[in-house]
Amino acid sequence: MHSKVRFRATLASFALIAPWLAATAHAQEAAEAAPEGLGDIIVTAQKRAESLQDTPLAVSAVDAEMIRERGITSVADIGSIAPNLVISETPSATANPSIAIRGIVDNDPILTADPAVGLYVDGVIVGRSAGALFDMMDLERIEVLRGPQGTLYGRNTTGGAVNMISAKPSDDFGGSVQMGYGRFDEFMAKAVLDTGELLDSGVALKFGYYHSQRDGTVDNVFQPSDKRDPGARNVDALRAALRFDKGTGFTLDYSYDFSDRHGRANAFQLRAMRSDILAYLNFSPAFGGTAPLVSSERLSQIRLDRDGDVRDKVQGHTLTMNIEIGDATLRSITGYREWDNRIVSSDIDGNGGLVGFLVSPAILAPPNPFIPLGIGPVDLFHTSNERHQNQISQELNLIGSIGDEFDYVVGAYYFREEATEDNPQGFTLVLPSPVPIPIAPGISLNSFGVNVDTRLTYRHTSRSMAAFTQLTWKPAALDNRLSITGGLRYTEDKKHLTQSSPIPPAPRDLSKKFNRLNWLANIAYDWNDDIMTYVRASTGYKAGGFNARAADNNGFDPEDLTSYEIGFKSDLFDRRVRVNLAAFHSIYDDLQVQQFLAGTGGAASTTVNAAKATYTGIEAELQVLITTGLTANASIGYTDRKYKTFIFVDPISGLPIDISDVAKFQYSAATTANVGAQYETALGDIGKLTARADWSYRSKIYWHPINPFNEEIADGGVGLLSGRLTLSEIPLGGSEASVSLWGKNLTGEDYLLSGIDFGSLGFAGVMYGDPRSYGVELAIKF
Repeated sequence: MHSKVRFRATLASFALIAPWLAATAHAQEAAEAAPEGLGDIIVTAQKRAESLQDTPLAVSAVDAEMIRERGITSVADIGSIAPNLVISETPSATANPSIAIRGIVDNDPILTADPAVGLYVDGVIVGRSAGALFDMMDLERIEVLRGPQGTLYGRNTTGGAVNMISAKPSDDFGGSVQMGYGRFDEFMAKAVLDTGELLDSGVALKFGYYHSQRDGTVDNVFQPSDKRDPGARNVDALRAALRFDKGTGFTLDYSYDFSDRHGRANAFQLRAMRSDILAYLNFSPAFGGTAPLVSSERLSQIRLDRDGDVRDKVQGHTLTMNIEIGDATLRSITGYREWDNRIVSSDIDGNGGLVGFLVSPAILAPPNPFIPLGIGPVDLFHTSNERHQNQISQELNLIGSIGDEFDYVVGAYYFREEATEDNPQGFTLVLPSPVPIPIAPGISLNSFGVNVDTRLTYRHTSRSMAAFTQLTWKPAALDNRLSITGGLRYTEDKKHLTQSSPIPPAPRDLSKKFNRLNWLANIAYDWNDDIMTYVRASTGYKAGGFNARAADNNGFDPEDLTSYEIGFKSDLFDRRVRVNLAAFHSIYDDLQVQQFLAGTGGAASTTVNAAKATYTGIEAELQVLITTGLTANASIGYTDRKYKTFIFVDPISGLPIDISDVAKFQYSAATTANVGAQYETALGDIGKLTARADWSYRSKIYWHPINPFNEEIADGGVGLLSGRLTLSEIPLGGSEASVSLWGKNLTGEDYLLSGIDFGSLGFAGVMYGDPRSYGVELAIKF
């Protein structure tokens, strides 16, 4: 009730201030225009090219120059470019981002669960969040669309969408070479070449190559090489693009991208442990093993007897064709992508070398014989994995206008993917002993360990088909200032799971079908050329699926979202001040959440439709051209998240209870904020000096809805400071050179990327983000 009152109050405030601001802008128009102002960014959030400020939805964007100035090189770096955007990562992996927009997130990397935020590369969706942390190269811009995009983008965009648009081949010959060196022996090299138009053929080519490597950021005392420490990586990426354009109304763009990321996941360390398990492990040194490592502070050294070799290979083909037909454009986007992931024996505990008293795993099955095995290695949790995913997609759009009053988009979409996973895991289950176990005169153990091995193996296929349309009417009677938009999208999904383990159950073959009709309604009004307000209502849909980890696999249903949004966009004071505001209220039904499986005691988790929730929030973005060469930007986002119901099945008793009053929202923050400033000045014949600083903040974040150690592994609010100093446009013959000094996490904050509570295993741990890093880069542009 309070959320609705606040939302209505915000709507009333918008209605009151819009006419006043419009009058202010009219007064500005009467004055002489300033010689400079904030520049436009052209976006394609609505499938057509238009100014960011003319797009009636909440979207943030950065162009190629901003990407370069902010040092954005991968998906992990985009968290600071938009309000209510949080990027996390998955333990034991190097390419599994968790993207949260407006509190909506999917953090389960299992291949049978779909993401809640769509990630698109040149119009082609990346079907899995796993494997999406690839390295960027030569981007034209990045767009972050906040809120459900169910009409033009479709399923699995309930939180929003991220568009990454690559630079097209240029008509002119040119290129650049860049090299850098930084802390942790980090080395980077990048080269881009444009051939220009070849022999008046209309064909132009672009080639790019990127290499990055660094040592680990935490010392693994069990092996001597820094290049095998946690956080070490070696990345090679390349991209080739072809454009055909003879000016006849037909263009063709083809691109191929490839990334090979090889290394070690960031360090995972234990932060909390049950007292009886700690007492059991404290005997490890007496048996010739190591002492347990459990710390609430960041450790500079950990012990991994399995150092977790991780490799991710991502590649994709994209073919885009545009044909102009009168006042319309027929567009075809064909995409093929594949991802291969291999994790070889990775510890997710930071505790190698533990030794304890073990008994036979037969103790876990009737008639529960107590068969002592004696003293042996204790492996709290380790995993390996082989995952493969490939997808093909085809989208057709007809985009056009009818006179000056109507704009339309009509489209059809097809998507198919295949995914396989083979995931062996092992852990030591510590259990209370029915009788004291004597190990020395006067010394007895009250617990024993059981080494358990499990395996998850399955094959999953998914197919989706959709048809959609969106129509905008701009009445000429109102000078085309009013726009009324409506959209519909019908989607059919089919999923199929073939599973051979865990055992039990027996091998099984399952299928599910889903369908949804989603809609959009949007009314926008241009008060003048510089101020717009809009009201938007839309629905979103995230497909259901299967629980590959569950023995009783009835699967889970889709989740549905209805969202209401109001927005305000403005360029004020001769385009020297840009203010964009948005407020939203979203209602979720059948929210997909993770919880422990009943009957496992908390040793395994699954996805269920357990919750109804509301998300109410505000977003504000500000850009200011303070004076010639000096700009500042800031943004803030706040989301009030509330569970209306959250039916939780207790993993011990198997009884359902409503925990909506205490359950936490995972992998997302209530508040985000970003502040940046940039100054540039010409230094005569020397070049141009640019100095930039950025500070980003997110509030407290939880990793589970409800778990024994939820508070112990939560990450409090954290602010990260980064900076960059560049001397560019240095004359070098017929070319230009630049040199940059950069730093990230300059204040050395100990912040978290993720955390895991292992339930009945009795311990919980976290993965820290990178410590302070810095370096130098040299570049030549020709």
